[in-house]
Amino acid sequence: KSCLERGDVTKEELVRIAMGFVKPVERYNPDYIEEVQGIADGAGMKFEELMVLNSRTELQKLGWNKLDGGEKNRYQKALGEMEACTSIAVTGERTVDGATYVGQNWDNFVWSEECLIYHIIEQKNGRPSIAYCGEAGIIARSGLNSCGIGDGVNSLSTNAPVNLEGVPLQFLLRGVMDSRDLGEAIDALNGGRNAAVNNILIAQKDNEAVDVEMDSGCCGILYGADGILTHANHYVSPGHPRYPYLDVFKGNSVIRHHRSGKLLRGIYGKISLEDVQKVFSDHGNGPQSICRHRDLSLDRDKQTETVFSFVSNLTTLEMRLAPHNPCEGFLSIKPFDLL
Repeated sequence: KSCLERGDVTKEELVRIAMGFVKPVERYNPDYIEEVQGIADGAGMKFEELMVLNSRTELQKLGWNKLDGGEKNRYQKALGEMEACTSIAVTGERTVDGATYVGQNWDNFVWSEECLIYHIIEQKNGRPSIAYCGEAGIIARSGLNSCGIGDGVNSLSTNAPVNLEGVPLQFLLRGVMDSRDLGEAIDALNGGRNAAVNNILIAQKDNEAVDVEMDSGCCGILYGADGILTHANHYVSPGHPRYPYLDVFKGNSVIRHHRSGKLLRGIYGKISLEDVQKVFSDHGNGPQSICRHRDLSLDRDKQTETVFSFVSNLTTLEMRLAPHNPCEGFLSIKPFDLL
């Protein structure tokens, strides 16, 4: 329903466009198409339905492609449909135990929490096992893998059209999660293969973190030189987005990006997992804060909130997960001990 309304397309168009992503994904990694088919078979669903789900980020932005008036009208369309998330990485030189932490708050419509499950995938093809919280049926979202790679994802917006010959976000995220080191993870995103603009913050257990801002046809890279790296929903790297397109963002993104960094850098001494949890629970500039709460003055189908939050220790492979607003508390999971 969200893809139909925000993408401004019919159900038939939605399926046709989603199926058009099959060939780009096969060129990227044909195993991912086989896995989507396996999920569909196991769930008793059609393959094309699972392709729609795994292309939902791009399909929701399709309305930008159809607007008359070019870039100006696409800017207004994008501004009205932005999603909000905040990602954080802290590398070992700044942490109490010398480990690298990475995580995010995932802000979305309140009804989306009904679709979420916790995934633990054991892979026996030489790739690492992976764990993530996300919609049932998607092949990846932000989380961690058994090699000590973790990520957070943030929606970006420009007035550029969706590249219908590109690779959808969920498959790029799986490429990151299938990586054995940070270099491989960057390579999974580099090369301008993305169908839509997005941001992925990636960290590894060897005390490194980078942020990859995917633009139309290229990427911008940010490096956490001081051991702290944060990101929200606007471009930070110089020169992006590239001309003639414009960065589309709301003011609360600027506040969440800078406030999360300020709170972390203001901690006296070394940073703990609990400190990161507190930052994710921050209510400055509420209700559109780092920990976002629903605005009850809006109709329910327009209300947004932090649907889940997590922070992972990439050395111990522990994930602290809040299945709702992070201010309500986290639980501890060591997903790969369950395999």
